[in-house]
Amino acid sequence: MNNIKNNKIELKESISLVIGNMIGAGIFMLPTSLAVYGSISIFGWFISGIMALVIAIIFRRLSLRYPGKSGPFHYTKESFGEFIGFFVIWGYWISILLVNASLAVAITSYSTVFFTNLNDTTISIKFLHFIISIPISIPFSIFVVVIIAVVNNYGIKNVGKFQYITSILKIMPLLITIIVGFFVFNTDNFFPLNISGETNFEAITVTTALTFFAFLGIESATIPADGIKNPEKTIPKATIIGTTITLIIYILSTIALMGIMHPSEIANSSAPYADATGMILGDYGKNIIAIFAIISGIGCLNGWMLLQIEIPKNLAKNKLLGTIFSDTNSREVPYKGLIISTILVSILILINYSKDLSNIFTYLILTSTFCTLILYFFISLSEIFILYKQRKSLKKFKSSLITGIPAFIFTVWMIVGVGKESPFFLSSDNGPWLNFGNPIILGIILLSFSIPIYIYQKKYA
Repeated sequence: MNNIKNNKIELKESISLVIGNMIGAGIFMLPTSLAVYGSISIFGWFISGIMALVIAIIFRRLSLRYPGKSGPFHYTKESFGEFIGFFVIWGYWISILLVNASLAVAITSYSTVFFTNLNDTTISIKFLHFIISIPISIPFSIFVVVIIAVVNNYGIKNVGKFQYITSILKIMPLLITIIVGFFVFNTDNFFPLNISGETNFEAITVTTALTFFAFLGIESATIPADGIKNPEKTIPKATIIGTTITLIIYILSTIALMGIMHPSEIANSSAPYADATGMILGDYGKNIIAIFAIISGIGCLNGWMLLQIEIPKNLAKNKLLGTIFSDTNSREVPYKGLIISTILVSILILINYSKDLSNIFTYLILTSTFCTLILYFFISLSEIFILYKQRKSLKKFKSSLITGIPAFIFTVWMIVGVGKESPFFLSSDNGPWLNFGNPIILGIILLSFSIPIYIYQKKYA
């Protein structure tokens, strides 16, 4: 019993789990996408950040109402029933698998700064009567996933410590940019506000959709509730503190970056934070930022992998997935689920590196965002439904409406944005079976797999 208690994470690790899952390798590239709209993207950061806080408040209230429960599944189950709870969390698990594959690829991409042969060198593998040549970056990416899986196999306490260290390290380049930016700050870079040629509303819509992707992970502290000390106190604090810190870092680092580089320079940069630091500190600064970017990706992958194994474990405990996902080792780690999910992520990496299927993978990443937004959609309604059913406090019901309704409208806005702002539409050259036309369509298809699984588990398993 004492070993189980000692293996639980505390407030600082829970906060780092929230920060670490939100601040990933993507933040180092996001300014490039935003730069084409100019400094008006700062408004997008504010809107998405405020709404992230609103959703964080909803998660905080729900975690207080159901202390010790394993997050989104229980919240949506209480409001809409078991099937909707399973439907939502199934889609969320799919999105995590896709995100983890993309993180491994991003880490490999940053690693090419130091290992230039990763993209050029190929290895030959004999399969049956065929010889397949693949770039060495494939096994490198899979190796990254396996290493993080090994870290996760040593228990949530070690995952928490690792996440705490990497969360501190990953914000260092952003803090450096903030500090350096104020010494060379050029206000001319912020005007005109909108350089996209689109209306201000359209520009804000796009930048809000883009920046909100950086806040996915708000719910991170609510999922491994079994592995957190005093979850009824720790989870609410970690959710709000982690989201607030992330919002402040995002906004200040974006403003500082724009103060150093003109939007046109940022738009043409493949590593904007590295280039901004390089302008002041030289090539050594660029290499340092690349190192921190790798650390950022590793820390983010570590946090998401924890959720990748906790979600199927919780579903298995509720008899909605096979018991293989709930079998744990002496450290309370669902090691079989870890092996299965690591294999699935490795398969996604292999798909990503195929010339024929690389575009499909990009399509699936957009789909993963849609699946996560479905979670936020139902969560925004959960506390309203729960309070309405209980009919306890009119004051509490009003406060839930104040957060629930804006969050509901916002997630609908973002879901529509995922479809409209998707730059990728599969061509007929890939075959008619790939012409889904929109990531929302594929998202619905992937979510629909939950129906036969649920029926099987309830009636036959």
